[in-house]
Parts: sequence; structure tokens; C-alpha cells
Amino acid sequence: MKLPLLCGLIFVSAQIRAAELSAPQMLAGDWLPADPHQIDYAKLPRVPSQHIVVNSVREQKGVNQHNYLAHHAGRYFLMWSDGPGVEDRVGQRVKFTSSADGLNWAEAKYLTPVPPNSGPDSPLYNTRTDKGMRWISRGFWEREGVLLALATLDEAAGFFGESLALHAFRWEPANDTWTDMGVIADNAINNFPPKQIPSGEWMMSRRPHNYKSAGVDFIVGGVKSITDWQAFPVLGTSDELKAEEPLWWTLPDNSLAALFRDNRGSKFLYRSLSTDNGRKWSTPVRTDFPDATSKLHGQRLSTGKYILVSNSNPRARDPLTIAISDDGLVFTKLAYLAGGRHVDYPHTLEHDGHLLVAFAGAKQSVEVLRIKLTDLNAIVMPASVALARPLPSITEPPAEVSDWIDLGNEGETLYLSAEFTVPTRGQASAICLATRSGEARACLGIDAEGHLTSRLHQHETIGPILNAGDEAAVLVCLQSHKTKPDEMQVHIGKAGTLPDEPKEGQWTLLNREGRSDANLARILPVKTAWRKVRVATTYAALASSKVLDVK
Repeated sequence: MKLPLLCGLIFVSAQIRAAELSAPQMLAGDWLPADPHQIDYAKLPRVPSQHIVVNSVREQKGVNQHNYLAHHAGRYFLMWSDGPGVEDRVGQRVKFTSSADGLNWAEAKYLTPVPPNSGPDSPLYNTRTDKGMRWISRGFWEREGVLLALATLDEAAGFFGESLALHAFRWEPANDTWTDMGVIADNAINNFPPKQIPSGEWMMSRRPHNYKSAGVDFIVGGVKSITDWQAFPVLGTSDELKAEEPLWWTLPDNSLAALFRDNRGSKFLYRSLSTDNGRKWSTPVRTDFPDATSKLHGQRLSTGKYILVSNSNPRARDPLTIAISDDGLVFTKLAYLAGGRHVDYPHTLEHDGHLLVAFAGAKQSVEVLRIKLTDLNAIVMPASVALARPLPSITEPPAEVSDWIDLGNEGETLYLSAEFTVPTRGQASAICLATRSGEARACLGIDAEGHLTSRLHQHETIGPILNAGDEAAVLVCLQSHKTKPDEMQVHIGKAGTLPDEPKEGQWTLLNREGRSDANLARILPVKTAWRKVRVATTYAALASSKVLDVK
């Protein structure tokens, strides 16, 4: 179903804004160091638990992650993404299992079918390409007594494909299988399944396929039908925040609080508030709650307390911790759940006096902790959890480079010129346009065999062989599109000159199947001998643009 985006939501009530700007604190206590990035996680109190490895694909070198729990009809349910190689590649499916006690789990079975033309017998299997598909686990939704499992289907080139759609599958208890009910929201991937808000409506977060430029929002509805949703934006793309994987809950006064990891790299969580059932949201502000830039989950317990399970160590996804709050805004306790290794992607469920925490071990195993609520209540913080020898401070990320364009914008063009020396055989060289965090999106290179290569995100085009030791100049033209793949055109000329812009069909190398889909802000050299690098938005401006430092 198409999601209508309600406009006119830029204006936020003064009440929300004032409340949030005056209360950025999210972690408090005499035990807390002045800099929350200096917590010694070995000093945190340990929470007793029973630990179960439900499924593992370490031997197969596969991936298990995106864990979600539910309790329905007297049984616990657990689902996750199960795929080959690295997360979210072609051929990934969703598996599930169930348990009577949360400790002993049945043998895992597939919940989703093989993605179209992307099974193990496909040459695209276990690759990243927009010609192959993958399923991603998105959680359980109990609605009107029926248990639904949600999963997205899209192209597996990056995050996310243009056909991105959220599907629902209905559990059939008679034979323990799932029936595909079709798409419930197109151009949408949720972070957690819908929950009811005080109005009685259902709400979940939503990222469209181009969320890196369009931003994130919340979709509200699900009452008339499972396809009835309206979208309300939190914010669009921002120099201050790259919002990712939001979590929300209802506060005691029936307002809503949402938490965001910050992909810009501040290593703190951001928070936003809503007093009108998710229609308007305050501008997210940075809190003092540390974060490894990882997925988090939490909820309000039956005791009235709030819990937040996350990777709160800003330097690693280790350990997994649990924070406890009385009001859902400020957390006064922080305890250790599991660690000494890579652990992430938690999901929590309270039932029968226990809290279950599902998480991934190095993205290769699905594991569960079963914790007594009484043990959470018994947590006592030590006098201090500060590091005896503070670690170097985590520096703020650099500001967005304002004079670089977003290649996700339709019709915009970027030109690059440079000079280089062809490396000797057996060696490779490349220069890339990258995001602020260093993720290469558009690369020009020479491989070990001397081929000129062009890569737009996950698609590489191989060109002619160049002679080792030759010096040359290069002109690159990047053209972006929203409804079709981007174009990267490359032309080689003589060193010491700016190559002429060729006519159509006369470029040395063309790449018309990849996508950049990112704000490009850095030149990233890789074993490079590239020099005199210039970037401009027109060919005419290249000659007068400044030479960039690529060292």
C-alpha cells in the first residue's frame, strides 16, 4: 500500500521543544563518570541469567541476526534473518522456532519462501546485486488474536532496494506454518513491529529505501486493516544526525519518547518526543547515553519501570548492557548482561515474571537470556564505574562538507579530474568518493592486472588494460538518477592536461548499473599514486577548482 506522507509537520509545539531542550540527560547517578564515554564496563554489576544458544551458523559461515521474540497461545516464538556469508545478501530468508518455556526451543524452520530467483542454485546467491533478492526479519505482531510475522523483501545490492516492501505472514497453528498475506506497506522497512499508542492506533517506525537522504518517520494506523497507514516524519537528512533504527515507548503521561542511534558517529543516543500520538516530533537532541552505534531495544515492564538493552560501550559492540529507569527518560542503573565478544541486535520480551533477551553472537548465532524480574530489581550500583585510567576521548565527527552534492538527488552531476601512474602488475590502485564516515561509494581504480575499473557502490565495470608505468590524466563524470541506476563515465587523456569531455559513446569506460545513494564528502585514496585531484559540479569549473589533499 502507498503510504501518504502528511505535510506541514515542521512546526513543533513549544511545549515539546522546551521540555526536550531542557532535559538532555538520559543517564544519571553518583556512580557515573563525568564523561559517560569513560565507563569501565568490567565494573558494572552482573545480572544473573540462564543462557541458551538457539541456533548457530558459525560452521557454515552464515549469518543469523535481526532477532525478534513474541509470546502467543501459550508459546514463545523467535524469528531471525538466516542467510549466506555476510548479512542481507542475495538468498537470505527468515527462520523461526518456538518454545514452551523460553529455554528449550524446537528445531528451526523457514518462515519465508526462497526469495524470487535467488535461491542456492542461483549464480547470484551470496552476492550483493540489485538483480537478486533477500528477506529481512522484522518481528511479530499480535493483532486481534492473530499472530503475524513481518519481513521485508527487496533487492540485495545495498540498503535498501527500490522494490522494498513489508510483508505479513499469518501463523497457522494447525500445522505450524505461515501464510503470506502480502504487502502491508510498500517502500517501508520497520525497525520493530507495531505497538499500540494511547489513541488505540498501532505505530511503528519506517525507513523508505532512500532513507539516508529522505530521513525516517513513523507510520500510524493498522486499525481498519493491516494495510492502513499514514506516515509522519521525524526529520529529514541532517548535518547533526544520521538517524537509524529508532525505538519508541509510551511515557507515564501518555506522551511518546523515541530513541535513535546516530550514524554520524557521535557515539551517543538521540531522543525525540511527541505529545499528539506520533503526529509531530520534537527535533531529536543528543543525550548523554553512550552508544556503539548499534541497534537497541527496550520496553516498559509490568512493574512500571523501563528497561533499555543496548551496546552502551561507545568503542565496541561488547558488552550488551541493560539500563533501568523509573520514568522512561532518565536511567539510573546500568548493568552487564553478556560480553567478552561481539554481541548485538537485542530484542526483549517480558512474560511470567521473567525478561527474555534475544541477541546475535557475532551475527552468526541466535542466543537468549532468561532473567528473573526480581534480579533486575535487586541491582545495586557500585560507588563508581569510572575507568581507573581514562581512554582517549572520542572526538566529534567532522562537519558535513557543504559544497559537495548528494548523488542521491535526481539529475545532479559531479565531475572529477586527476593524474595517476599505472602501478606495476600485481599491484592495485584506487581513488574513491566516500561518505563522511569513510564508506566508499564511487571508485575509480586499476586492478592487479592493469584493468581500468569503475565501481558504483556494489557494481563494478571492467575496462581496458593500461600499460604499467604510464602516466595519464583522467576525467570522471558522475550522473545520478532516482528512478534508474546512476552513471559513472570515465575518460583517459594525457598527463598534464584536463581531458576533453567526450561526446556520448566516446567515453573510455561506462558504468550504468550501480548506485551511489549517499552524501559524498571525502576523497578516499587506496594504495594510491593519484595526484592533482579536483572536484566540481560542472566540467568548466574543474580547471579553476582547488586541488584536494588525498593523503
